[in-house]
Amino acid sequence: MGSFVGTYEYNLDSKNRLLVPVPFKELIGNSFIVRAKPGKFSHIDCFYPDRFEEAVQKEIEEYITRGIAPDMAAAMARTCSTLVTVDAHGRITVPSKILERAHISKESVFQGMGDKFEIWDTELYKVYNDMLDEEADKLFAAQMAENEKRYEFMSAGYMIPVQNNGIG
Repeated sequence: MGSFVGTYEYNLDSKNRLLVPVPFKELIGNSFIVRAKPGKFSHIDCFYPDRFEEAVQKEIEEYITRGIAPDMAAAMARTCSTLVTVDAHGRITVPSKILERAHISKESVFQGMGDKFEIWDTELYKVYNDMLDEEADKLFAAQMAENEKRYEFMSAGYMIPVQNNGIG
């Protein structure tokens, strides 16, 4: 099994069908599991069928450690999931309930995520990625501030002298 990489944009047709990007189709084959979890940034997760259960079990365990009841954790991880099959034209039909939960009505973005891929509503994807950009900028600014402190410390002569131990 390969790794899903890349970003592709496709429109949902009037029959709730989406074209699967060829590189993703080549990796995942003719059927896979789609799932949309609840939440503000809901999207469709697409799994290899044999990896879905493993992913769900990890999520259930994480939910339980956060204090969510086991039955509710299982429902959150499994609800709105189904097996889809790629048709002869390279499309999948996505159930309406999954599309609604993922906020997808027309334009979508397929995003490779390594061992799975995601399908997002285009506008929601932009909002989420803007948020990621802001977080990356904060992280970069913090790293630059830390580097500046180190430089000031080193340039002020606070380096620990290295003693010559006679080697070399």
